[in-house]
Amino acid sequence: MGSYSKTSAGSAKTAIFRIAALFSLLVAAWVVIQSGIPFALVLGLKIERVTWIQTLGGSLFIISAGWLLYLLVHRTLSAIASAEEGMKLRDRAIESSVSAICITDNLAPDNPIVYVNPAFERITGYSSQEVVGRNPRLLQGTDLAQPELLTIRSALQDGRPCHVVLRNYRKDGSMYWSELNIAPVRNDAGTVTHHIGVHSDITDAKTHHEELARQANHDSLTGLPNRNLLWDRIDRACVRTQRYGDFAAVAFLDLDNFKVVNDSLGHSLGDHLLRAVAARLESSLRATDTVARLGGDEFVLVFCDHKGEQSVSGELQRIVESFSQPFSVDGRDVFITASVGVALFPQDAKDPESLMKSAELAMYRAKESGRNAYQLYTAEMQTRVNERLALESKLRRALERGEFSLHYQPLVDLRSNRVFGCEALLRWNQPDLGMVGPAQFIPLAEETGLIVPIGEWVLRTACRQSKAWQDAGLPAVSMAVNISARQFREKNLLQVVTKILGETGLDPTQLEFEVTESMIMHDAQNAIADLQAFRDMGVKLSVDDFGTGYSSLSYLKRFPVDRLKIDQSFVRDITTDADDAAIAQAVITLAHTMNLRVIAEGVETLEQLAFLRRNQCDEIQGYLFGKPMPADEFGKLLESGRTLPP
Repeated sequence: MGSYSKTSAGSAKTAIFRIAALFSLLVAAWVVIQSGIPFALVLGLKIERVTWIQTLGGSLFIISAGWLLYLLVHRTLSAIASAEEGMKLRDRAIESSVSAICITDNLAPDNPIVYVNPAFERITGYSSQEVVGRNPRLLQGTDLAQPELLTIRSALQDGRPCHVVLRNYRKDGSMYWSELNIAPVRNDAGTVTHHIGVHSDITDAKTHHEELARQANHDSLTGLPNRNLLWDRIDRACVRTQRYGDFAAVAFLDLDNFKVVNDSLGHSLGDHLLRAVAARLESSLRATDTVARLGGDEFVLVFCDHKGEQSVSGELQRIVESFSQPFSVDGRDVFITASVGVALFPQDAKDPESLMKSAELAMYRAKESGRNAYQLYTAEMQTRVNERLALESKLRRALERGEFSLHYQPLVDLRSNRVFGCEALLRWNQPDLGMVGPAQFIPLAEETGLIVPIGEWVLRTACRQSKAWQDAGLPAVSMAVNISARQFREKNLLQVVTKILGETGLDPTQLEFEVTESMIMHDAQNAIADLQAFRDMGVKLSVDDFGTGYSSLSYLKRFPVDRLKIDQSFVRDITTDADDAAIAQAVITLAHTMNLRVIAEGVETLEQLAFLRRNQCDEIQGYLFGKPMPADEFGKLLESGRTLPP
């Protein structure tokens, strides 16, 4: 009985323990289920211990209370390890990033910084301890008027990401350009709890970009806006004028005789002069106006907010007068003037391009009117341009259509009173316009380069005609042909002359080239070599319009020329103007001293002839003896043997 009771009591305890263990296991299983971790519950054999076994595949709880119970929880330890390793990797990446990273607490007042990485400390100069707990705006210092800061505030309020470029300031106060990306961080409920900001120092890239933009929009020599930026400024001025109803103006400024100054100073000092001009122009304008350099010695000024023509004229007069003061160039004073043309918007043009063209036309008119002045655009200028373009179009077709001819004016020797030669003079008989004066089309031919083929035609025709007179038994005469500056600069002129003389059979000693004083002085050293090459061929040389240029006697004595021609501007009043008489006498004396002959052109009266004879002039040319005449008429003159009265 007792034995039975004792045994029965032990069995009852074991049963109770097993039930308690099973209940505990079920509770553990319920907890696992609530956590979402998959598991398997397995009943096993009796074992009197409790064991915890970890394997690579999972965790195995073995709870023994007379029954072997397995709670196999399939939570992969490798996944846990991988997640932990990923967290460590992300931490290391943030710590190692070359970009500054800053995390702020959106739930705390004033969105304070809670974390910065080492790159933030390196870029800003602030340590983590100095910035944690403070708002990131400390990086903007007092520069809080940046529009980008409004963009940031708006993005933070809306809980959206943003990207800006703004000016930040390091702890030492130095500014740097920052490219900033801000992104919100949300919790499981979707609430923005933090913001993460990633920013990079892009100062070098920004500076490089700004330098490229500056080079693209500014003149490298003077630093002024160039053509690209100029068009934008003109366009803005026009838009403003249309909006507010005032006037805008564009002034085209060109320095007078800059090439002469540049050649005499040298290109380096010429560049210094251009910089000095640019600085003076900038200082003469208001902050709202613009001065730009197109290139060479051309500048453009853009004026805004003017009430009309009178207001603009006052500005231009002041600018032109400012050139009366010398420019200091490398310790020396250099004087130079400017010609300015101006056009008003919308009075003179309706768009920026037309405005520029109108201003340029006015500038050319200022040049024609004597330079060192300004000229307002007028509609008549455009009419003249249209006429010039029409004339140029006709001139381009004149040679191929055979519209040119040569007239020949006699050259008379004052000792024998006989014709010794003639000057070939170009004439243009245009079917629609009639006879076009040389003064009207020769400068145009020079500008367009048409003078080169036209000049070659003149030379060939003159040489052929001279040979034809000789072949007809007429006295051999010297044929004088004008060589233009454009022709003289042609590298193959010597070859062209040689070819034409060979084609026509004219003796080179029967040919004479007339070159102007200013033309040979433009590049005196090369001119000497070129003239000597012609002289070596036997071609004679004369200096036309002598006294109107700026010859240097030291160069003149080295030029291989045969005669000087006194310009008709001195001959015209030679008997009434003491100065003209003195100049003519000086030229004659100078030429004879240098063993040169002298010819006076434009002789029309017996009084002029008498003066020239008294002063021992060698030759004359002018209406007194004969006007320019066609070839057949000149041939008859040669045949007649007519002479001047003694």
